[in-house]
Order: sequence, then structure tokens, then C-alpha cells
Amino acid sequence: MPLKDIMERQNKVLEIIISSYVGTALPVGSRSVSKVIGFSSATIRNIMSDLEEQGYITHPHTSAGRIPTDKGYRCYVGSLMRLKNIKTEEARRIDEEYRLKRKNIEDIIKKTTEILAGITHQTGIVLFPKFKRSVFKRINLVSIGRKKVLVVLVASTGIVRHFIIDTKDDLDREVEAITNLLNSEYYGLTIDGIKGKLLRRLKEERDSSRSLIEEASDIIDSMLQLFQEDELYLGGTSCLLSQPEFESANSVKSMLRIFEDKSALSRLMEEDLEKEGITVYIGKENKNKDMQNCSIVTSSYRFKDEFIGRLGIIGPTRMEYSHLIPAVNYISEIVTRTLNEFME
Repeated sequence: MPLKDIMERQNKVLEIIISSYVGTALPVGSRSVSKVIGFSSATIRNIMSDLEEQGYITHPHTSAGRIPTDKGYRCYVGSLMRLKNIKTEEARRIDEEYRLKRKNIEDIIKKTTEILAGITHQTGIVLFPKFKRSVFKRINLVSIGRKKVLVVLVASTGIVRHFIIDTKDDLDREVEAITNLLNSEYYGLTIDGIKGKLLRRLKEERDSSRSLIEEASDIIDSMLQLFQEDELYLGGTSCLLSQPEFESANSVKSMLRIFEDKSALSRLMEEDLEKEGITVYIGKENKNKDMQNCSIVTSSYRFKDEFIGRLGIIGPTRMEYSHLIPAVNYISEIVTRTLNEFME
């Protein structure tokens, strides 16, 4: 038999095994595949043996049935899968959710985790725009007591942050001057950029304004310490934990560590922030051991032409990629549109 025909048979059998296992979470036997494809059980067993030898499928315990490996899922996602269009009813539900008025960007982002979970039945994850890389638009400083200042910071994306910081000195008299300095001379820079420019000015200034610049620099330092970590929102964590893959105590503990810490998920999404389109990590492609029983599907969302955050889902490697990838992509497009309309 020509090599091309052999590969076509193998691909078809692999596709059937994956489709069946995704739907049932049960190992797939040769008889089940034979009923779908029409080949004899003996022929299917030979093909399955070849696929197992190549690392695309394996058999758990002593079961005669086979299940896909990470390599098998990667082959499926990379070349065999036929993406399904998002269902009309699902698209309508998503559109209706985003047509509802939201108070602020945080409200939109938090709602997105719920929408992701509700549509995909996986755990929704959304990386909130990292504030330290956002372009600064306006700042208000208010002295609220001895050595305490309320900071209200507005980014060009419309994101607002307010927090209280401790200062070295009582700045009751200086807060207005510092506010005017930052708003007049540092508009249009990132918070990191403001810090760099203030440090350069400190090297040059020798007059009475030096103390003001030092105080402004200290305030920016305090802000940067608060912005070290990205904010990651999760929705529908029970969707993941209810899957049969996570019935054991060890697998539950692994996922709880991911959900409680969130830093590994944040780093992964941060690294992919400026990637176009969908990114899929399957099983051991995830560097973090706690996530190696999972697949993660993500896509970035934008404000104007700038990638500002990323969203997606985390679920078992046994997920319906052909349906979920288009769903994540559609929601990322809707979030981009909604944020840009919200800021108009």
C-alpha cells in the first residue's frame, strides 16, 4: 500500500479515537473504530499498534482500548482538526452579554470569565491589562493623613486604579505640586517610562526642584511595587474540577495550587501577549508540572492597535478543540470591539 494511503488511514483512525475519547472519556477499542470506518477489527488493531509505536496513542493500565497522547492531540490540532463555526445561538448569547452596559473595564473583564466558562464549560481565564505598561493619562494625589497619600491613576486605556501609599515625609503641602509636575511633564509615558525620566532628571537637577522630583520618584516607586504582578481573573473553576480527569486527590491539589497562586498562568499569558491569533498548550507543553494534565487555549485582545491583555480557557487535554478554539477566538474579537467602543 502506498505510504500516502497508510498515513491517511492512520490519520483517520487517530481522528476517530480522539473524537470518541473527547466525548466519552473512555478508552477506545478497535471494534468501536471499526464500526465508524468500516475496516476489520484486525486491520484497526494493526493501525492502532502503529499509532501507539509512533507515540500518538497509548493504553491506560491493562485496558485494550486506546487514548490519545499529548502528541496525538497536537497532531490533531495542528493538521487533522476541522474547526467548527461558532453556533448561532452561542454567538447571539455572547453578543447580548456585551451589549449590556458595564460600569467600567474591570466589570467587562470579570464578566468575560463568566462568559468563557458558560460557553465552553471550561475554566475561563482573563489577564487584565498590566498597569505598569499602560500609558499614563492623568494622576491625582490627595494627602489623607500623616505620611499617607491617596493616588488615583488613569491610563490611556481608560483603566483607573486608586490606592493608598505610605510616604517618607508628610506631603500635605507638596501633593498639589507633585500632581501638577506629573500631569504636565509626564503625560503619554508608561509608569516605567516616568520612573526612568525622573531618575535622569535627578542626576541633572541641583536646584530647589530636586526635592520635589525625589518625592515624585518615591511615589512612582511605591506604585511600581504594587504593579509587579498582572491581575488574572478566573471563572468557572468548578467546570475543570468536575471533569473525570481530576477526580484523584493529587490532581485536585495540583489545580487548586494553580488557582490559588495564579502566577504560572499569568506568566504564560504574559509571554504570549503580543502573539497573533490562538495559542494552544497541550499537556506537557506546559512548563508548570501542575498544568501538565491540562490544555490551555488563549488569544489576545486589543485597545486600538495595542495588545493589552489575553483571555482563554484551561481544561483537560480531552477538550473539544474544534469547537472551543473558534469560541475563544470569537470572544477575544468581541472583547476587543467592546473595549474600544467603551473608550470612545
